Amino acid sequence: MKAVILSALLLTSGLVFADAPCPTSCQGPSSTPDKITLSKIDSAPACLTRKNDESNEEIVQREKLTDFEVLARLVFAEGISTNLDKCSKYEDSLFASLAWGVQNRVALAEAQPRYAKQFGKGLHGVIFKKAQFNPAVSKKSSYSKLFLCPSEHPQWQKFWELSKKAADQALLHPQKNPLPKSVTHFYYPQSTQATNPPVAWADLNKDAAKKAFMKDVKIEGTRYSNECIQFFSY
Repeated sequence: MKAVILSALLLTSGLVFADAPCPTSCQGPSSTPDKITLSKIDSAPACLTRKNDESNEEIVQREKLTDFEVLARLVFAEGISTNLDKCSKYEDSLFASLAWGVQNRVALAEAQPRYAKQFGKGLHGVIFKKAQFNPAVSKKSSYSKLFLCPSEHPQWQKFWELSKKAADQALLHPQKNPLPKSVTHFYYPQSTQATNPPVAWADLNKDAAKKAFMKDVKIEGTRYSNECIQFFSY
């Protein structure tokens, strides 16, 4: 989503349409990710075709994609939506943070029912929760085409590898999550889909956003810049 962005971490992150309230075989909602290794994901992901007026979620269900691949596709499209022309120096940690953010929502929903209602249940439920990851999932977003067909991006091979790596770490090594467990929202201030002013939950001129804003997030031991993804704990 002045190019400012979800999105958001939950990732509302992706979240960044003006009408978004906040900011994958999906074998149906499942809180247990498929235990497959990174090498099992195709080097060249298939291009998925929309039939009639299908949503991205319906396409994923029809194609029976694993949760693992859907997460990689989400990270790919959301990561590119942050505006990599300006954010390329954060690429590795940027893609990783998106996957970890999704996992934070999955974990919170498993721990407390009220979060399941807010964020969705299981990886599938979290990613396709209405109005949460609009850049990658909404049919209104140009980036959702990259969710369906990553190879349409001129640098898809580079970013697909980063996305697979991020999905691999988040699903198979959850104990290594570098984000505070309370981080559930990301905002992309450099995104071409960002609004000005930002959506209320990411507007740092508002008290609630100021309180939720995470200034000192560290990824891989290094303080993460808020230049391209802003983290919020709601």
